[in-house]
Amino acid sequence: MAIGDNIPSFDERTEKFLSWKDHCPNYFSRGVELDPDQNICVVKSTYDGSDLIGKDWIYGANLVTNDGDKYYAKQACTEAQASNEDFEAGRMELNNPSSADTPAKGDAYQHVLTPVTASRKVFVASPNYPLTNDGDSDNTGAGVDIVTYLNSWTTSDFNATGIKGGCIHDNASPVSGTKILTHFTISSFDKTSSDTLKVFVNHTMNGS
Repeated sequence: MAIGDNIPSFDERTEKFLSWKDHCPNYFSRGVELDPDQNICVVKSTYDGSDLIGKDWIYGANLVTNDGDKYYAKQACTEAQASNEDFEAGRMELNNPSSADTPAKGDAYQHVLTPVTASRKVFVASPNYPLTNDGDSDNTGAGVDIVTYLNSWTTSDFNATGIKGGCIHDNASPVSGTKILTHFTISSFDKTSSDTLKVFVNHTMNGS
């Protein structure tokens, strides 16, 4: 046997490394293992006057509705969206139900239990959300094939206890039957007059 016969080739070593890497967990920058299903990223900053005294990341699960699927299909073909389906020009709204709020593909606005109407707000405009490859360092779920929607609330925008989720729609005054892009749930938290909020909704375009 010649010296070097048992040394793996470059391609073999590369394949071995990639196989190992595929089985490794992914991590957020703070060392928390990434769960790809937890694609709602809430950043809650607490202030004492003008001084930031704490910053917390809270995660939740998102579901794109049937109407949301149609929206993305039309976006891919650059077809015009109906006025009640134009989620690119949409609004985010949070909710604080006392009981379980379980998203389903056929959901519309009436399925978003106990909406916090004071939280209803258009997306952040600078930069112009939604966008891909979000550059905001607070967003742990950004990526080149990920669409990010962002809403931001100041200390004086609204207060609520037991916030557990929300939705995206395109209506200034939604009613029963108003179509929604997404219905999401979050680990319960409160917002007080000492808190600001940023909520990132991240949708990954995987294709099939």
